[in-house]
Amino acid sequence: MSLVRRVVILLSIIYLHSVAFAQVDLERGLIGCYPFSGTAQDFSPIANHGTVSGAQLAADRFGNANSAYQFDGYDDRIEIGPGDLQLDNFTYSVWAYPDDAPSPTTAMFLFSVGSDYGDQHILFGDHYSNDRHTGFSHGSYLGVADNILCSGPSVEPIKQWYHLVLVRDNDDYYFYVNGQMVCSNSANKKKAFYGINTVRAMIGARNNYGQAFFGRLDDIHLYNRPLNKEEIDALYNGPNIPAAPVNAQLTVDKNPICGGEPVSLKVISDKPGSVFKWQVDDAAQSESSSVLLLKTEKKTSDYPIQVNVTVAFDPTCFSQPAPFELNQMLQVKNCGDLPEERSALLVPDIFTPNRDGKNDTWKIYNAEGVEELRIYIFNRWGEVIYYSQGYATEWDGKYRDKLVPSGSYAFRILSGEKLVKQGSLMIVY
Repeated sequence: MSLVRRVVILLSIIYLHSVAFAQVDLERGLIGCYPFSGTAQDFSPIANHGTVSGAQLAADRFGNANSAYQFDGYDDRIEIGPGDLQLDNFTYSVWAYPDDAPSPTTAMFLFSVGSDYGDQHILFGDHYSNDRHTGFSHGSYLGVADNILCSGPSVEPIKQWYHLVLVRDNDDYYFYVNGQMVCSNSANKKKAFYGINTVRAMIGARNNYGQAFFGRLDDIHLYNRPLNKEEIDALYNGPNIPAAPVNAQLTVDKNPICGGEPVSLKVISDKPGSVFKWQVDDAAQSESSSVLLLKTEKKTSDYPIQVNVTVAFDPTCFSQPAPFELNQMLQVKNCGDLPEERSALLVPDIFTPNRDGKNDTWKIYNAEGVEELRIYIFNRWGEVIYYSQGYATEWDGKYRDKLVPSGSYAFRILSGEKLVKQGSLMIVY
């Protein structure tokens, strides 16, 4: 084989690998993320936390205690809000461990979104619904008494873990068991149907609280889009997607630093959602955001200050980078008599209103020094979602009493009619 041909083949392999890798983005479109690590908390941007009724924490497929939920097959369930789940394109991903097989002609529901006469769901059946559903399958509805047949050939063995995925795109449904597609069906150009009554979203039972699952469920991922095969494989072959390395640096807003002046230190990182623990000369600081406003002392000679910040990351369904530490020795100068201090407005560009007690509000430093202060925050459509005259109460990430989705929001800060600062604010959960 010629050298040129070998190079072409190698480049083709590299290209195909890079294309496949680029297709895997398990954060995109995530609207439900339930690792069940001690709670039914949703780690997606939607924060659609589950309400547990009866289900008990149990070991997951790796043997980790209190990292899955056990359902008794009678009335145990976890209910989540259905508002963001009534979609025509979606993906449901569930890990399931059945403790018992369904009785003949019956089914146990693992996940369901819908109401009377219609839902989208994943079930475990034995010749259920006129022999149409056997084993792990789905019977999602397109209208009253109009549902899709998708079934395996037999009831799978119990007391082992299975990865189940239901995908719907514009044209078809696809059902996967352990990374293999077992069936697909045309949606007949119809929209997904969610019944004629109050829609509920249920984990471990059907939307009417019946036909409950007997076994364990874990690592549920819900998407507002159809996942591709590479993404389904990534969820199946997990448990986690390798975390990309983080690029970060500690910056200082002044050079030189004069004793008696405040100095602003900021961590700039390409990985949002960080948790910050600051130390100055071994003294822990109360600040937990990416910005630390440090007041220096005026002394008769120059002196050093040692600053350390540990950067950690909020837990999610996926791998997070390991915590790391940034260190910097600051030299504070004796600059003589200083002019009257005019404190600069310091505006962090990220905060995490996830109610964990750390960095939950948008803290603006020295806002009290701005006359006739007015603050505007806009969503992507230019709609004002927050306005304040003065800043006595820090913004908590809510609009109309609900937390806004994670993402970037434009802001403008004015003093009267004069623009003081504008930029982008990142919100992450």
